[in-house]
Amino acid sequence: MIHFADPFSLPGQWFKGNLHTHSTNSDGQLTPEEVVHWYRSRGYNFLALTEHRVPSEARSVAEDFLLISGIEMDGIDPAKGIFHLVGLGFEGEPDLSVYDGNPDWLDTILDMQETIDSLRSAGAIVFLAHPYWSGEMSKDLLEVEGCIGLEVWNGACEVWDCKGLSAVHWDDLLAAGRRLWGLGADDCHWWPGRDDAGLGWVWVKAAELTQESILQALQRGHFYASSGPEIHDLRLEGDEITVRCSPVVAIDFVGIGPLCRRIVAPPGETITEATYKFGERYAGRESFLRYIRVACQDAQCRWAWSNPIYFDNTV
Repeated sequence: MIHFADPFSLPGQWFKGNLHTHSTNSDGQLTPEEVVHWYRSRGYNFLALTEHRVPSEARSVAEDFLLISGIEMDGIDPAKGIFHLVGLGFEGEPDLSVYDGNPDWLDTILDMQETIDSLRSAGAIVFLAHPYWSGEMSKDLLEVEGCIGLEVWNGACEVWDCKGLSAVHWDDLLAAGRRLWGLGADDCHWWPGRDDAGLGWVWVKAAELTQESILQALQRGHFYASSGPEIHDLRLEGDEITVRCSPVVAIDFVGIGPLCRRIVAPPGETITEATYKFGERYAGRESFLRYIRVACQDAQCRWAWSNPIYFDNTV
């Protein structure tokens, strides 16, 4: 059986949003009002203010712009090390009593799974923030339950500490049979000398611009992540995957181990479409056909990442 969360053929609209951002309500340098203005004036449709340990409320700023309730919770798990989690769309107040007397996340010992469960108990959907930057190891994330996905890309972690791309973590977990969506965010803090705004986002296909509709689409994988390129269409027909996108220099079809394929534009040129006949690649190796995801790279080394197509095979 094939599971393809195909947003491209669904009815609805594409909405651009950032799900991980900070303001002066935690350790950001712009006020919430200034942050909202920055994103809205640049064509974003929704935003989550995910302050460290400070919940933000959902509200409609205008007909064309939505704030989703959010929070970032963090700590050190004795077994897994540093972790940061983003919770979105909570209905009740997240339990923050675990932070009493611990003003800094480096001083807070928490169980990662219990923190995820606590956020979910408050009605939030949860994803892993910047696992590469956090120093998390894929093997330590195998048993983690309750997250819809992870940040495959975090712009601030890249420009601050060169650890923004968590594609290896994602692929390790996918290869092990974990089904996780890949999210992109900028995690902007607006600190002086750090140009970290507008470096990553998600394009969500939803019926309407409401918190309920956006969160439902995120849970179902009806989105893709980007730091620049756009994916216009992604089709699965038989044993072929075809993608159409904005001009790029390379299109990757990524699966388990070396069973992948890169299609590259001629030097100095770009491409906007590619087809991968994965049936030929996996002939005789069908048991390794666990998932395939698509990544598109433009001439500025920016990426767009589709969510995986899952195949119910086992290694």
